[in-house]
Amino acid sequence: MTKRVFHHSRARGRGRSVRRTGASVSGTMGNWVSSLVSAMCAEREKRRVADRALDLYTNDAMAHGVMESLVVEAVGIGQTPCFSPRLDLLGRSPEWGEDYQRQALTLFERWGLDCRKWCDAQRRSTFYGLQALAYFGWKLDGISLFQVVSRPDPLRPLSLALLPIDASRLVSPRSASAEIYDGIEIDADGQPIAVWLRKPGERAQCVNDAQCTRHEIWDARTGLPKLLIVGDVRNISEYRQDSILGPIIKEIRDSNDFVDAALVGALVRNLFVLFVEDMSTGGTNRDTPLEERVLELDKGTVLQGAAREKPQFFSHSAAPNGYQELFGGIVDRVGMATGRGSESVLRRFQASYSASRANIEKAEQYNEYERSILNTTFNQPALAWMQYEGALRGHLPVGAVDMEEHLFEYTRCDFMPQPFRHIDREKISKANTLDLASNTNTLARIHGEGGRDWREELTQRAREKKFIAELEAQYGVSFEAQDMKLSGGKKDEEEDD
Repeated sequence: MTKRVFHHSRARGRGRSVRRTGASVSGTMGNWVSSLVSAMCAEREKRRVADRALDLYTNDAMAHGVMESLVVEAVGIGQTPCFSPRLDLLGRSPEWGEDYQRQALTLFERWGLDCRKWCDAQRRSTFYGLQALAYFGWKLDGISLFQVVSRPDPLRPLSLALLPIDASRLVSPRSASAEIYDGIEIDADGQPIAVWLRKPGERAQCVNDAQCTRHEIWDARTGLPKLLIVGDVRNISEYRQDSILGPIIKEIRDSNDFVDAALVGALVRNLFVLFVEDMSTGGTNRDTPLEERVLELDKGTVLQGAAREKPQFFSHSAAPNGYQELFGGIVDRVGMATGRGSESVLRRFQASYSASRANIEKAEQYNEYERSILNTTFNQPALAWMQYEGALRGHLPVGAVDMEEHLFEYTRCDFMPQPFRHIDREKISKANTLDLASNTNTLARIHGEGGRDWREELTQRAREKKFIAELEAQYGVSFEAQDMKLSGGKKDEEEDD
């Protein structure tokens, strides 16, 4: 097995941050052999793992399904912004806050959801699509990069656009005097201050300053990042994580070998062997050469036997015994590595209702955590830039100077995840009713999870009720729904059985 280790460095009189050199660890648990290698070698191994993960995603059904499932579960149709400026700190009225929220949401829809895809510098995805791309790159490559660029166009509501950058362009140049790890330059405290990218067309693994470009991360005027670096922190000396497929590459490859063996076994079992006994007196006998007595066909073999020869047939068992058990063990390990469990990996919930629901809820805990990382590293800074330019252009009811001085208070935003797919919709409807009655939930959150504005939903519902009342009065009919007989408390027990 291979593993990287880290050690502290006191270079330049600094002991507060960590310098990663990397290590190769091999052997058994009882006898590990450790050898220190250079940082460049460790980064090269990390890139190699990312390349292998991309190959698996492209060519392997299990890896492809795992990655697509993670994206659909964590991001799905998108995380809807719910603009919530700090009115108490700004000294603004609730009426002003509602007006700001409406104008900010309108600006977001024009910039981020327009089919002309103004938010994407490549004009390939809406903002929700960029969310999925950011999450996918983080999970597959260990890091995801987006550059904040300006694309002036009279048709655009904003010149702001996000340019996706391939993580393979991250590089640590050999001739640079600064401290650079994983292609990210840091200061004395370990804070990322710049990103080094390989120039287009450069394919060499080891490059110098002339073969790459340096891009500063932070904007001096606003403090917002000009480069959005999507990723989590698991080691203070690493700025790029490993691919989520890294720990399970062997399991995925083993599953392919088991499938191939099972297919070969199935083919062998379906081949026939026919024994034809020659009853003539001058035909085949025991002295006839074997190649003249065996006839190979596409579907099987014909054996020409001599008189009084008794055929003996053997059953084929070329397929690996216990294939389902082996495959189940691989799926269990894949489920542990992704944190979602084997049932979520297979999309096959065969346990009881309570056990399946517990599995789904546990997987949702991982999704919620990963959404929080995506919010702080991608969603929040991107929409902070949007609101900042919106204030500069007069699209929002706030001045440019006031926006700069109170950037956080104005650009504060919550992000509602996609609607949770419930097993029992009746139960969740009852739960929402109880939560609203006990003031433990809000219409803004319930409708926001579906990407809808609660004010518009209530207004639409009021229109429908008014129209229904008018029809009832005009035609003398009633559209009142009959009382539904709700199931009793034994439903869960019956489902569990």
